[in-house]
Amino acid sequence: MDIYTINAKDLVINEYEALRYLGYVRSSITDEDIEMVKAAIEEVRGLAAPKACFERYPVTISEDFDITMPYGIIHSKDLATNLNGCSEIYIFAATIGPRFDMALTRQRQISIAKAAVYQSVGAATVEALCDTLNEDLRRKVLEEGGTLHPRFSPGFGDMSLDNQKGIFSVLRPEKSIGLTLKDNLIMAPEKSVTAIIGIEK
Repeated sequence: MDIYTINAKDLVINEYEALRYLGYVRSSITDEDIEMVKAAIEEVRGLAAPKACFERYPVTISEDFDITMPYGIIHSKDLATNLNGCSEIYIFAATIGPRFDMALTRQRQISIAKAAVYQSVGAATVEALCDTLNEDLRRKVLEEGGTLHPRFSPGFGDMSLDNQKGIFSVLRPEKSIGLTLKDNLIMAPEKSVTAIIGIEK
């Protein structure tokens, strides 16, 4: 099991991505909107503790879209298509930590509008963490002569959200990065991501 940490100051958090989560259309974004989000990004950087855990596993895919994962066999045409040509995968779990959740709860009591901005910036921050980890893994695999496929998360396409249980059973992120899974399959802290990345040699 590998643990990945990065200083929140080193994350490249996209203002336009945060505004997209808020429902803004790029052509209608003003300088004031950008400044509003930039201010929230700096606040969230002070709260975030970005970290992830990941592991590399073999994977096999049948013609019927049955995928042999480290936690069992699952059926997903969309994931099988994504992993076409792959013999291995990375599975990772990433989070920006619990302090953001506490701040978001406080903001919801003070200002619904500010809380919405925090929510979108939190989403952009965890995506920035995933992008940074993804790039580091891509460079590692490239040195081996391989390539990475786009990451794919439970709940996307026809990949059941129930796969969260399997991912948590093999990664045990509650022990390494403090990430837990509730009975309703929602993760805590809230701004967290699990995903699978195909490795093609």
